[in-house]
Amino acid sequence: MKLNKLSFVLIFALLLANTSVLAAGNDEIVATVNGQEITLAQFYQALEQEAGPFVLSQLIIKELVAQKQEALGVSVDPFDFQLLFASIVSQLGGEAGYMNYLYQLGMTDAEFREQLEFELTLSMLAYEETTVTPEQVIEFFSENKDYFDQPELVRASHILVTTEAEADQLLALLEQGADFAELAQEHSLDTGNKDFGGDLGYFPKGTMVPEFETLAWSLDINSYDKVETTYGWHVVLVTDKLEAQPADLDAQWDYVEQVLIEYLSNDLSAYLRKLEEEAEIVILREGYQ
Repeated sequence: MKLNKLSFVLIFALLLANTSVLAAGNDEIVATVNGQEITLAQFYQALEQEAGPFVLSQLIIKELVAQKQEALGVSVDPFDFQLLFASIVSQLGGEAGYMNYLYQLGMTDAEFREQLEFELTLSMLAYEETTVTPEQVIEFFSENKDYFDQPELVRASHILVTTEAEADQLLALLEQGADFAELAQEHSLDTGNKDFGGDLGYFPKGTMVPEFETLAWSLDINSYDKVETTYGWHVVLVTDKLEAQPADLDAQWDYVEQVLIEYLSNDLSAYLRKLEEEAEIVILREGYQ
């Protein structure tokens, strides 16, 4: 998050690290302009006027979320967080893509992880407090029936390496009884899922690069082979396949209800407004009301 090209973390530190300085009217000189002095007190006063209300609103939001989190007993599971983080890194093209993304945002890895955990916590709270009626579920299903049709799916894992020779070596190890997940953790260049044994989960046709997809759909369950794509060489293991199924509200009721709740709770700004409206917030500092 940015404000006039300064990160919230930086502004927060500048505003709050030396509150005693503000109170005391410190006359330390921070700059001179043609001999005219600018004091530290002037600097902090200008900074507070520029960013103070924003920072205070962020502190209030964090306190509201923390209180609600404690009241509902909601916390982010480290494994779920790592799974989400790994998925994001993978979608950004791996470690290099992720670092470039951070550069564009002007954030550090630690700041991004902190923000991601906060947003995940907020999503969990919003989901926890969103309820729907049977009538809403039926209407939602009727309006989105095509969405709940299950396409044909395949589940696969892969190990990404640079050369065909490396792929052949891995295939040989698999033939000798080596564990695919362990090989992925040790050898795969795909940092987004290597820690999960290279598992890509279930996916329909049209979501992977053509060469990879052709191989995955051609393999039988528990079969493996190699293929080259623009990313390198993949050793691919198919672990399951599911046939296409038409939507069925009775059979999918819980899933449809879950999707509806997720859809309604996805507006995090609306949920934050709800928290603010429900809370008793008193702004005491003059000029911030």
